[in-house]
Amino acid sequence: MQNNARPLSDCIADYVGAVSAGDFARAYRGILSALTQFKSAWEAAHPEDTVGALYQGYMDMSFVAVLPSSLAQRRLKLSLVFLHESGLFSLWLTAGNRAIQKRVSDALKKVPLGKYTLSTLEPGVDAIIALDLPKPYRFDEPEQLTKDLLQAAEVFLSDMTALVDSITQENA
Repeated sequence: MQNNARPLSDCIADYVGAVSAGDFARAYRGILSALTQFKSAWEAAHPEDTVGALYQGYMDMSFVAVLPSSLAQRRLKLSLVFLHESGLFSLWLTAGNRAIQKRVSDALKKVPLGKYTLSTLEPGVDAIIALDLPKPYRFDEPEQLTKDLLQAAEVFLSDMTALVDSITQENA
C-alpha cells in the first residue's frame, strides 16, 4: 500500500486535492458511519456482549471489535473490518494477544474448518480466520447495509463459536 518513491509533500498535495473535491470526505464518512451503525445494531441485538470503540485507522483499515459472551472466556473477539485499499468488509476472528492467537490457530489446524481457512500468522496479521464479505455493499441504503453486516457477523460468530468449541472439546 505504501509508495515511498514519491515525496511526502506530493502525496499530501494529492490528498488535499481529493478532500477538497468533496467526494473523498463523503466516502470516508460513509464508511465510518456504516461501522458505527453496525456497532449500535450489535449492542442493541447483543446487550450481553462488549463492543469496543470505532477504530478509524490510517486509511488502511477501520474496524469495530466485539467481545461476544460466547468467546469472552477464551479471550477471542470478532471484528468487522473495512479494508480501505480493496474496499472490502471483512469479518475476523481475533485474539486478545499474540500468544492466544498462536495457540488457537495451532489448535484449529487439527480440525475441519469447513468453508474457512486460517490466516498465515506473520507480523501485522491480526486475524486467525478472515472472511471477506461479497460486494456490492448498499452504502446508499444504510439500514439495509447494517442489517446485512449484522446478519453476516452473527452467522460468522456462530461458526467461530462452534469451531472454537470443537477445539476445546478435543483438548478436554
